Amino acid sequence: MESPICRWVRANLPSYLDGELKATTASAVRRHMKRCPACAARARLLADSWELLEEDALPPMRSGFTGRMMERVAREKELIPVQRRARARRRLRQALVGVSGIAAGLVIGFGLYAWSGFETAPTSPIEREVSRSLTFLEDVELLDEIATAEAIDQLLVEKRPGKDAPHG
Repeated sequence: MESPICRWVRANLPSYLDGELKATTASAVRRHMKRCPACAARARLLADSWELLEEDALPPMRSGFTGRMMERVAREKELIPVQRRARARRRLRQALVGVSGIAAGLVIGFGLYAWSGFETAPTSPIEREVSRSLTFLEDVELLDEIATAEAIDQLLVEKRPGKDAPHG
């Protein structure tokens, strides 16, 4: 595990190698690297890397490079509002396609539901009888009233022995 002193020295290595540290701080870094081979190796690696970077000089720029880059920057600055509008249109188009897809799915779904839900002609005598009396059967409140009236009639018949029909 790296000690706090090693972390401090490694953080200060770039400044040490550039000669930017105070004399007392540079002396402390040197003393530590004499005792710590890992930090000394890190310093050599950093120094060697900088030397390699300095050896490879950048190729010379072609004539007119700066002018071409400035023109390109100006063109791109002009294009930014156009690109934003294009992105907004693209998002709107994507949203419309999504909504259209959902609407088409709903239309197809309702169409299939309606198509599969068409009534077929009744085949059995019970189905025919029920289909004839369908409007009657749909009125549940009327059925409840009829059941109540029949129950009351039945009670009246039971209380009056000898009379076949209830009086209304």
